[in-house]
Amino acid sequence: MKVQTRAPSLLRRLILSQVLAMGVAWLALLAWIVFAMLEFGDGGLDKRMLYFAKSLAEAASGAGEDADRRVQRLQAAEKIFVDGFAEFKSTQGYQPTYQVFNQAGVLMYQTPSAPAQAMALQDGVFSQRAFSDHNWRTVAATSSDGMLRVHIAERTDQRLAANWRMVRNIGLSQLLICLWCIVVIWVAAQRGFRPLKALASQLSARKLGDVQPIAVAHRYAETAPIVDELNALLARESARLEAERNFLADAAHELRTPLAAINAQAHAMLNAQQADAKLLAANELQQGIERVSHLMTQLLSIAQAESLAAQTYRAQIDVAELVREHLAVMAGLARASKIDLSLDAPTQLMCAVDRAGFVSMLDNLVSNAIAYTQSGGQVVVCLKAQADDTVQLQVSDDGPGISPDVQARVFERFYRVPGTTRSGSGLGLSIVKRIAESHQAVITLGGGLHGKGVGVLVSLPKMST
Repeated sequence: MKVQTRAPSLLRRLILSQVLAMGVAWLALLAWIVFAMLEFGDGGLDKRMLYFAKSLAEAASGAGEDADRRVQRLQAAEKIFVDGFAEFKSTQGYQPTYQVFNQAGVLMYQTPSAPAQAMALQDGVFSQRAFSDHNWRTVAATSSDGMLRVHIAERTDQRLAANWRMVRNIGLSQLLICLWCIVVIWVAAQRGFRPLKALASQLSARKLGDVQPIAVAHRYAETAPIVDELNALLARESARLEAERNFLADAAHELRTPLAAINAQAHAMLNAQQADAKLLAANELQQGIERVSHLMTQLLSIAQAESLAAQTYRAQIDVAELVREHLAVMAGLARASKIDLSLDAPTQLMCAVDRAGFVSMLDNLVSNAIAYTQSGGQVVVCLKAQADDTVQLQVSDDGPGISPDVQARVFERFYRVPGTTRSGSGLGLSIVKRIAESHQAVITLGGGLHGKGVGVLVSLPKMST
């Protein structure tokens, strides 16, 4: 049983990335708030401690030498300070720990939680001290008249706990903002992807072979390129299907006549009574089979030429050596027709081509030139590199040539020049053109040899694209 894996979702990825980004931002903000409150020297908690110490020092100094009044003023300042924080809900259960010394260093007052020894070091200098089995953050401040000095301490493990309510409120408010943003992003993303879903539904509802352009109710900047490219693809597919239909219709039409002739020749051979009649019918049957075989070969060649258009890689090969090899094979055909076949090419010439396609193009050009050149004529193949970094392959003959008014049509499938007596399928130059296009090459028709005939010039880029 084949298990289908769920395809990854762009929408889910988009939303999760936004949620992750906001989650990281929320944690970073919360961490920054906590750090800012606990940051030594400049943090909010340290500033609060120093301010409390200075307030207590001024309150105690204002009582003069009266010890009872000093205690009252200290307790009043302590209550105002602690109640003030509680009013703004920035602290919860805050228990101050401090000591009051005179200018001689004598302990004048301390809270029950304070130790007997001095807790802080210098005025305004924060330090970490250990006493009463805990770690403490301490600082000292002196009154403005210099008479009293207050040491204040806060347990390290309780500093954040005492301000947890404020941190919690800030963190919760930011979290609610993040959740609201997530909901907005989710709804916006769902609505934003609706045009793509509608486009997918429209495509899935299409029947096989429907290549009509896609019509959308609203064009968006994000979906317009997709629709345009799909319509361009459908237009190319429509052209390809139309070309295939025309090709199949033409091929069926071209095959009908030789197949009918073969059938008639086979029937004549079977019914012939005399040996000469049988031999004549057999020869005609063989020629008919050869014509059909040639046509089928050409049809396969043009199908192969069509497939070359999808290829993007071309191998660097020595086309000069390749041309010499294949012209040596075709020299026998030229000699049988008493035609002089010659080659003008350098010793070596590298070019990026598809080997099979280049050979098919060369064979069709040379065999066409030989077929339409009269006995005793000449066919010249020229191969050379140009300054514009192209390679030119030219096949010229001194045959009857092609009239200028029909030159534009000789590359059409199954087209044959009016008045042509030679047998053929009309596919040779069509194959050459398709292979040339697959190589991003330019093919042109020009004059032939000695003011007669025709020359076919193919300009190929030396490097693969």
